[in-house]
Amino acid sequence: MPHLSTMLGNRVVDATGADVGRLSDVVVAPGTRFPVVRGIMIDQRRATTRRRLFVPYEDIRSLEDREVVIDRMVEEAAPHPGDVFLARDLLDKQIVDMDGYKIVRVSDIRLSRTGRQTRVIGADVGGLALLRRLGLGSLADRLSGRGAGFGDSVVPWNLVSPVQPMPYDVRLRVPYREYLEIHPSDIADIIEQLDVDQRAKVLALVDDPKAAEVLSQVLPGMRPSVAESISDERLSDLLEIMPPDEAADILGSLPRRKAEALLSLMGIREASVVSELLGYEPHTAGGRMTTEFVAIPYSLSAAEAIDHLRVIGEEAETIYYVYVVDSEGHLSGVLSLRDLLRAGSGKTIGDLMSRDLITSELQDDQELVADRLSRYNLLALPVVDDDHVLKGIVTVDDAIDVIREETGEDYSQVTGVPFAGGGTPLGGASDARRWAVTAMTFLGGIVATALFGVFRREFVAALALVYFIPLALRASHDVSVWSLAETVGLLGAGKARGPVVRRTFAREYLYALAAALLISVLGFTAGLVWTGYSRSALAASVGLFVGISAAGVLGALVPVVLSRVRTDPAVAPGRLLGVLVMAASMVSFLIVSGLMVGAW
Repeated sequence: MPHLSTMLGNRVVDATGADVGRLSDVVVAPGTRFPVVRGIMIDQRRATTRRRLFVPYEDIRSLEDREVVIDRMVEEAAPHPGDVFLARDLLDKQIVDMDGYKIVRVSDIRLSRTGRQTRVIGADVGGLALLRRLGLGSLADRLSGRGAGFGDSVVPWNLVSPVQPMPYDVRLRVPYREYLEIHPSDIADIIEQLDVDQRAKVLALVDDPKAAEVLSQVLPGMRPSVAESISDERLSDLLEIMPPDEAADILGSLPRRKAEALLSLMGIREASVVSELLGYEPHTAGGRMTTEFVAIPYSLSAAEAIDHLRVIGEEAETIYYVYVVDSEGHLSGVLSLRDLLRAGSGKTIGDLMSRDLITSELQDDQELVADRLSRYNLLALPVVDDDHVLKGIVTVDDAIDVIREETGEDYSQVTGVPFAGGGTPLGGASDARRWAVTAMTFLGGIVATALFGVFRREFVAALALVYFIPLALRASHDVSVWSLAETVGLLGAGKARGPVVRRTFAREYLYALAAALLISVLGFTAGLVWTGYSRSALAASVGLFVGISAAGVLGALVPVVLSRVRTDPAVAPGRLLGVLVMAASMVSFLIVSGLMVGAW
């Protein structure tokens, strides 16, 4: 089965064997499930001239061999304006794999002979295609026959869609209008994989209601760049369509001047609601809530309430719960839509509603809100102000977003790598931080090297201590990271109050002591086996105990101290802890073991 890469550059001869030129491209007719090859392009070079000529497929005698044979050359022949040039238009270009909704790069094109025609089968995006491009086709063919792990990765032509328009208004089998049939979340996944200048082009393919859904599904860390690529007029239209809480999230991530300009372009009603939400801290219940909820007076009958819901239901984000308020908006109770539908028409809302309410206040932390939604198996949680006036609701989908964001933030705290919601590493800013943490790692290595120099005499006196240094570093790191993760989780849940912190610190300290004791005992046993010197093994085991205990204390203490002196959660203690643990554990190990060896 031929590949485009093995055909490009092949010698082209006529029926008499005379040299005609080199094959430079393959031309296909789009619009069918597997496009038919219409002809080839030939580079014809002479001493002073260079021409590109088109040869129709019916004039080609042999195409698959290393030498292309044509029957004749008709110089006035030309490709159609809508034809696709495989090498020019697709090779090394980005496409959308419509089966997995992911962006891939075309490394090769696979063709197949079917009867009297040659058709395009699909785009090859695998590693073997790169080998063929490097001229290692025989190696690629051998690897392809090895089975799992070495096969080609071909995206069928009918599942290929270009990222952006190609020359001459070329369209592939999957036209742009089919983007309208893709779920907004899948389009968001595609957008997140594109370059900044290509994102607006994909959003331009869908109408405003769907584009608004797509924009709200994009990862929070990428929303500003996507929003910046859209014109202010269209972006303001999209913000009007979105639920107010999502519009507020996007505006809150933009520069102040741009946010104000967009608010001025929005309708007065929508802008006022979004402005109110922007007044709350983004990581609180007020910042997470939506104002699109259903509230009815408790004096209505069940039949009147159902009629009322038919009128106002379209504006609500969810009507699974119907909230009951008095004339001044105070939350009085709640009932489910199921209970309302099953009630007799003569029953009043006051008789049906439940007064056992689970609520949240405007300034409650978003993680506390998500915890309540999960704990009580709720689909929405009402948010009230200090006077118990219902201001909005936080829905379960917002809780899921909170959990993903908090998980990514906690992971970032431990690892030092900035993550977006859902565990996706952020680009751009993370590059600068990567160099910063690399420099910090180098600093830690310099500190360790300096400590070796200070205690070189102890090493000369008891060379066996050197054998324990990797164990001391590894065990200290593991114990400290465990304590760090426990403490970061405690801080993230908003439970870092005095008694809780003290209990957690005591528990982690006892764990560190237990781990240090176990490792030191095992280390003493291993030291006796390796060296045969009980004094060196004893000194090393005591040093291990002290060093690992110190590492456990630092793991629990560093995040607590940092939480008191800074408010930016993006500043991760993981890397700082790594340097401190390396220094503290090595100092403790070398001082204690060195003093014991020196005393002997």
